[in-house]
Amino acid sequence: MTKIGTRVIAVSHFEDDIVYIFGYGLYVGDEIPPIGTLGALGLDLGMLGHTNPKIILDNGKIVWGCQCWFGNIKRIEKEIIRNRKIKIVDIDEICKNARKNRN
Repeated sequence: MTKIGTRVIAVSHFEDDIVYIFGYGLYVGDEIPPIGTLGALGLDLGMLGHTNPKIILDNGKIVWGCQCWFGNIKRIEKEIIRNRKIKIVDIDEICKNARKNRN
């Protein structure tokens, strides 16, 4: 379990030798996401009233645990990134595309 205040990496996905990340940030605890936040299987966790891990990225954007894999930096570097290249992707673009594909 990740402790509140832990520096984390939020990972979108990975393919072959590239890990796509939303960025580095701070885990600030669990909250109910705003309505419109899509989670696993396209469920709107805000409408369901379920709490979810909240990560504030260094760029100020928010990523929810249901939108990524996350963990402390050393663990993610060791277990997921390893020797792969890192590419940063924008959470807003990913969400926009997910909403478009959902309709």
